[in-house]
Amino acid sequence: MNDPKQHRKLNTSSASHGASGASRSSAGSSTGRKINRSGASAASSYGPARTTYHAPSSAPSRPAASRPAARPASAGHTAHSPAPRRRKKKGSALKTVLISLCCFFGVLAVGLFGVYQWVVHSISPEGGAPTINEIINTPSEYKGDVVNVLVCGIDYEEGRAYSGDGSNDGMTDMIMYVNFDVANHKINMLQIPRDTYPGEEYKHGNTGKINAVALYNDGIGSLMELIHEQYKLPVDYYVTIDMQSLKEIVDLFGGIEVYIPKDISFKGSTLEQGYRNLNGEAAEFFVRNRNYAQADIARLDMQRYFYQGLFARIRTATVWDLAKLAPVALKYVETNIPMDELISMGVSFLQVDSANIMMCKLPTYSAAQRYNDQSHLICDVAKTTDLLNQYFRTYGGPVDQLDVPTLATTGESTDPNVQYMGQLDTEAEAGQAAG
Repeated sequence: MNDPKQHRKLNTSSASHGASGASRSSAGSSTGRKINRSGASAASSYGPARTTYHAPSSAPSRPAASRPAARPASAGHTAHSPAPRRRKKKGSALKTVLISLCCFFGVLAVGLFGVYQWVVHSISPEGGAPTINEIINTPSEYKGDVVNVLVCGIDYEEGRAYSGDGSNDGMTDMIMYVNFDVANHKINMLQIPRDTYPGEEYKHGNTGKINAVALYNDGIGSLMELIHEQYKLPVDYYVTIDMQSLKEIVDLFGGIEVYIPKDISFKGSTLEQGYRNLNGEAAEFFVRNRNYAQADIARLDMQRYFYQGLFARIRTATVWDLAKLAPVALKYVETNIPMDELISMGVSFLQVDSANIMMCKLPTYSAAQRYNDQSHLICDVAKTTDLLNQYFRTYGGPVDQLDVPTLATTGESTDPNVQYMGQLDTEAEAGQAAG
């Protein structure tokens, strides 16, 4: 198991944002089109070189105001005894401006806070949070020091019918367990492959895959219970995100700067290796593509480069960026995190250095036999036990064994590929410099 250490600090310097385009090949086309090229100008998705913007030079200093001429002597006064002048109250105009600005920003802050409250309450689940036994939460003695969140991306891709009635109610195709050590400013994230075998205790529509558990049982609450029961991990909250929102989020940010570690091509679409500004369509292609030798396992590794770019962009987001994202959150995000906790977590997240953000994936085997004519993955319980004890049980101590169900397997299990976000920052910076 890899255990790299990374001590560098997050690079928050701004990157040039060449707009980029991404499009799927049109019907009947015999040649593929490149989804993205860096350096496109605002007017075209395929411009030549990336433009670098420089801050304007400092404005010249304002010339000193000339001293007012002395007033002439008035009647009844001698020349050597000038008439007294009424002194103007200094700073009165400036004070008025400052008061006006304070009032303006005060009203603005109240308005934005009101919008924020509205958004947070709107993304809370209808009818309240799922009924979850409190025993699966983080033990009360560690409350405030650590919080554990299950983050899931729901796939409502058109043309795919998951439910028995032929409707597309969505699968949890992105499953990530996030352990946020608030007290020590650390975040550890576990990627769980969507094809992982969940056993027979929970219904899965005869797919043999964990991504069907929420759909075929009692929603996201059932998946939270499974994570706790099988992997012995506490779960406090959940966040679900409609995967269709990805394109909108990226485009609202004006694109996301992402390092592409190698050329990617599939069905006529291509992303070239290098540091790229991905628009929404290109980003969706990048995170969804599974055209690799290890398919979904390799996709999890590639998605980390997108997370790196997204986290870097969030750290530089302005109030106006967040305001633009509010409608997207209302439409696509659902969570049971209380508003005060959400605010606290957001503030704490900005204090976490990228050297302390770790990502790993669940080690799995390939199944020896197909399940209902579908391929699936089997958890390597021994490796997983060690992985979770080392990185996800910093509070409460290790466990001796897990209750993860298994079937016959083949070959060797995958490596969890422990990586720190700081390592990905360094790789992205090198790609940008090579430009």
